[in-house]
Amino acid sequence: MSQALRDLLRSETDRLKDAGLYKREVVFSRSGGMAAGGMVDGKTGQPVVNYTTHDFLGLSVDPQLQQRAIEAIHKYGVGLSSQRVMCGTLEIHKELEDWLRDFLKVPDVILYGSGYHANIGVFAPLFGAKDCIVCDGGVHPSLAEGARLAGARLVTFRSDDPDDLEDILRRSRWARFRAVVTNGVHPFTGRISDLASICDLADKYDAIVVVDDALGVGVLGDRGRGTAEHAGVIERVHLITGTFSKALGGASGGFAAGKTEIIEWLRQKSSPYMFSAALPPAMAAVAMAALQIISSGEAPLPGLRDNVRTLFDGLIERKFRVLGGQHPLLIVEIGPYEILRETVNHLYDNGIYCHGLCYPVVPEGEARIRLMVSALHSAAHIQQTLKAFESTREVAAFAVDALDALGGLT
Repeated sequence: MSQALRDLLRSETDRLKDAGLYKREVVFSRSGGMAAGGMVDGKTGQPVVNYTTHDFLGLSVDPQLQQRAIEAIHKYGVGLSSQRVMCGTLEIHKELEDWLRDFLKVPDVILYGSGYHANIGVFAPLFGAKDCIVCDGGVHPSLAEGARLAGARLVTFRSDDPDDLEDILRRSRWARFRAVVTNGVHPFTGRISDLASICDLADKYDAIVVVDDALGVGVLGDRGRGTAEHAGVIERVHLITGTFSKALGGASGGFAAGKTEIIEWLRQKSSPYMFSAALPPAMAAVAMAALQIISSGEAPLPGLRDNVRTLFDGLIERKFRVLGGQHPLLIVEIGPYEILRETVNHLYDNGIYCHGLCYPVVPEGEARIRLMVSALHSAAHIQQTLKAFESTREVAAFAVDALDALGGLT
């Protein structure tokens, strides 16, 4: 390794530290669920209420899921050391795909090692230089990376702007195929996409609709089927990607679900599927158990939604500007990075662990705090959180008039 490269990396890392942007990993011990106040700072021994996990339904510590994982390890072993297309496909993989197909009400499903793998693996087999991929400006980085790998013309439309999307689709008639790509729930704003409007335009201009619903599946819709169910367009979305690492058990693995012809082709040509080891059997068992709980109506969706509403309303009453409100992902707008840093540190000192979002993830000067609410949060946790936020005024003056906050809701 050249000394010049070492020096460059060291200096750039030091710049991150000087700017306060260096990401340090905090070591925790865990008991009783990450969101249940069971996390303890490994250095100080301080218990913290965690708002950084996507375990919205608390299923990662559900005894049924834990038992299924143990049984799968005893039956199949820890892993397969092989790709699905070689000797890595087991009956449990096909069972999970069948469960997902029935749950999401789609024709077919393919499993991936992660949701990230799914997003970078679905575009290149379907699109090329003669095609046009139209991405929402707020898509997750993995979607953008996957779209770039396809080598198609990549165009961005403004979020929440169907007129801009239609203008792009109208001007892209030259393309052989077109896709409109968006997140079901946007990870940095909490915004739920207007899939009905997107599907209307896709139908009008003969485009397919691709939705990353990693944040929606399990928690949105009457039965937790995600953003497409929430919007009433289950049969009109052509391809949905998602993950098992969030509401569906909090473990690992991902999927793409959609039209039969698309999924069959992905099995033949999608690189992350063909050249990565198969999903470990225990992870497949956990995901299937989570789907069974959600399908049966036993998942704590009502309690989760009560927690979301209580925290959202409480922050609004305290005159914070909060984005979201229909999903467990809540965004509190802060302002300059310096205020964000002091606020996050103050919250942690008061037993609330949350992450800040700053440039370049969000526009410069528009730093935010992301709170991910879980069914495992108790009423006492919610009240502790509200009290901690209220006390942040001691270190930062970022309260906003409640009427302005209501104007910022999705």
